[in-house]
Amino acid sequence: MTSPPQPSASSYGNLKRNITFPQALGVSFHQIVGGGVVALTGTAIALTGGGAPLAFAIAALAVIVYSLPVATLGSAMPVVGSRYTYAARLLSPSLGFATMWLSVIVTVQLSLMALTAAEYVHALFPEVPERPFALAVVTVFFLANLLGGVFSNRLGILLAFVMIAAFLMYSASGVPQVHWEVLGDIAPNGADDLIAAAAILTFATTGGTVVAELGGEMKRPGRDIPLSIIGGTVIAGLLYVCMAIPSVGVLPVSEVAGRPMSVVAQHLLSPGGFAFFIIGGAVVSVVGHINAQLLASTKPVLAAIGDGWFPRRLGTVNKRFGTPHWLLVVMYGIGVVPILAGFSVATIAKAASIAVSPMLAIMLVASWRLRTRRPDLHAAAPFKLGPALHLSSIVLGIAVLAVQTYFLIIKLTLGSAIALAGWMAVGVVWWMLRRRHVATVLASRDERGAVPVQSH
Repeated sequence: MTSPPQPSASSYGNLKRNITFPQALGVSFHQIVGGGVVALTGTAIALTGGGAPLAFAIAALAVIVYSLPVATLGSAMPVVGSRYTYAARLLSPSLGFATMWLSVIVTVQLSLMALTAAEYVHALFPEVPERPFALAVVTVFFLANLLGGVFSNRLGILLAFVMIAAFLMYSASGVPQVHWEVLGDIAPNGADDLIAAAAILTFATTGGTVVAELGGEMKRPGRDIPLSIIGGTVIAGLLYVCMAIPSVGVLPVSEVAGRPMSVVAQHLLSPGGFAFFIIGGAVVSVVGHINAQLLASTKPVLAAIGDGWFPRRLGTVNKRFGTPHWLLVVMYGIGVVPILAGFSVATIAKAASIAVSPMLAIMLVASWRLRTRRPDLHAAAPFKLGPALHLSSIVLGIAVLAVQTYFLIIKLTLGSAIALAGWMAVGVVWWMLRRRHVATVLASRDERGAVPVQSH
């Protein structure tokens, strides 16, 4: 059986396969651990009190369940821009365009993350202006990514160690002061609220699958993609549980419900320790997420350019650094325009979060399609699932994603809905303008012969 056609090699031929497993694991970990854990812990405590650590564990387990099928895809078919390529090759080019278009709007969270980091820094140093600092944060990581994936990933590994040290300091300082009887009451408001808390916390635990975007730049993608996805989620889940225990067990529940972890941190830590927790933990988790998102955000668009959805020049890859510099400029623009315009991106970010669920659901379906369309790739993959486990993971995963989406939609404002609808409308218009050209490109490539799938 011939290989399914890949995006045009010229669209990513200068990308360098130099990302190692530790670097890939760092991307996965940083994509998971962002500002959400600092804010959402208080939300979970408000819902389920002493059940917050259990809710984090349930959330991590649920994310692992629906990440397993994506891990099989990454192991069997490591490609550039997985969010586009898997849907386009295994389902249809139009579904590939849809996942790519949804992935681009998620990039607006760069501005939200940068502003969040600026708020934490401003709390410690009131003289630091928030928006200029946020702009500087995005700019620094934009420049780091322009210099190549190896540089930005090494920086990501360093940031991961700093962040883990800060969060473990918080946990270690809090455990001796925990009132353990509080954690025994895991569902004071009922099992429904425990499940609701776990569903909300999946937003702080999802993200590891983004590492599949870098399959074309990894040294051993068939092995490293599944290990990074599952490993990053497990490490983040364990870290979250360790942080949740003192968050709920040190101070009275009424004082921490709905509040950020900084409330407990200020009680536990010395002024110097508190500053390290804020800068090394909360701020580094946010800026590390920015670094990981910039690194992966261009890849689905780059793959789509290879099929003709956008002009080829937009996907030019710098020969020296192996980076798509024009696309990075576009993603940088998406990240800084809301900062420069002076408006809050919280409502837009909420709408952008809704885009993640259909993207992942399409990838789950594509993972099953791989078994039937490319059994040779599936059989040769270093990591694969049995049919029963694979199908049950897909069904359960889609159910979890539906619950996630529900909890986001019920909190969606009219402005968020309009912004999301407007983005999708632009996407539909562009799809209508380009779909015939894409069909011509793909038909021409079929006649010339498919580009082989990359080796494991």
